[in-house]
Amino acid sequence: MAYTEQQLNKFASEQWEKTLAFLQGTFSLQRVDCENIFQDSFLVLYRQIKEGKLDDLRSSLSTYFNAICRNKAHELLRKRGKELNIIDEYPDTTKSEYEDDRIDKLLALEDDDTEIAERKDHLVRQIVSDMPEPCNNILWGFYRDGFSMKTMAEMFGYKSEGTVKVTKHRCCEKFREHYQRLSKDIFEEDK
Repeated sequence: MAYTEQQLNKFASEQWEKTLAFLQGTFSLQRVDCENIFQDSFLVLYRQIKEGKLDDLRSSLSTYFNAICRNKAHELLRKRGKELNIIDEYPDTTKSEYEDDRIDKLLALEDDDTEIAERKDHLVRQIVSDMPEPCNNILWGFYRDGFSMKTMAEMFGYKSEGTVKVTKHRCCEKFREHYQRLSKDIFEEDK
């Protein structure tokens, strides 16, 4: 759908307070940071609309914009090296609330030792957090949040589910390399 400048300005006005409240409440950010995130996110949205990347958008513009804002907030917090304190609909990544089968799929590991499992879980979270975009967003989206390829294609502005699948595969390869290298060092200390 093509949007006029007037429609986009109205959309921005309607989203302003709601988005700032969401960012402050979910990420515990200062208002000025939330305002900057909103402005950066709106510029991304504006460019994508003008380039025709959202012509086939299946979710609401508000939902899509909110996803951009979340990604920008994650980016800011990663740059600052802060631990994410996400509440409500998004899992707290500081706790072991991942679905075990999803971690096993990512790692393809099977150990019964609880301490080792906890260390692996921590290592997984650390590696994914340290990965550059788009890998961190895609891996978090798929393995932690359980988003489908279709949903991630819409959220992150990919042209198709296939593009997300290929990118996810490449990111998993990078993840495995990092995991094998780091886990070898960490788990050999126990021997």
